[in-house]
Amino acid sequence: MTFPFDVSGRRWQAVPAPALSRHHKDWLTRGGALTCHLSALGRVSVRVVAERVMPADADQCRAIGVPLRTPLWARDVILLIDDEPVVVAHSVTPLAYSRSVWQAMRRLRTRPLADLLYHDPAVTRSVLVSRPLGPRHLLHGRARHDARDPLVGTHPRARLWARRSVFLRYGAPLLVTEAFLPRFWRRLASTPRDNVNA
Repeated sequence: MTFPFDVSGRRWQAVPAPALSRHHKDWLTRGGALTCHLSALGRVSVRVVAERVMPADADQCRAIGVPLRTPLWARDVILLIDDEPVVVAHSVTPLAYSRSVWQAMRRLRTRPLADLLYHDPAVTRSVLVSRPLGPRHLLHGRARHDARDPLVGTHPRARLWARRSVFLRYGAPLLVTEAFLPRFWRRLASTPRDNVNA
């Protein structure tokens, strides 16, 4: 089946940059639930940062096929391993779908989004695409101010490697973007290889 949305947009790539490490390429392209993969590294928890209505920007419009400034329902969370923030994530769907097809998204509280996505045969997923995020991206700000990653705080122009994909349920798109914090890659480097490859 041809996927109806262009998740790549202008800057996102289906194939990670060749210069990236093997670990970067692996985590930016791993299918399945990210929270499940993270659980091999420790106890995973979810901290909800914000749930709100926001207007779609040009990049989101291309990714989920809506007009500019369409009202979206957005959920921003931090994923933690053993209480240490390692990933910041941003999920959006058109506001109307958050009241119908994706209404369960509003009731997740601190449960991971994966609880909705990987147990429903009606849900399909686009290819994963990745790119480095600069300081003007919303998730970069979350890394600085909400996750308080020390490297991002000290070097505010540091790039964050992120991945995203679109989930589709009965024609309704849900765009999920996940950015790995510098402390995630540091933690990965000190983790036994068997756990890293789980």
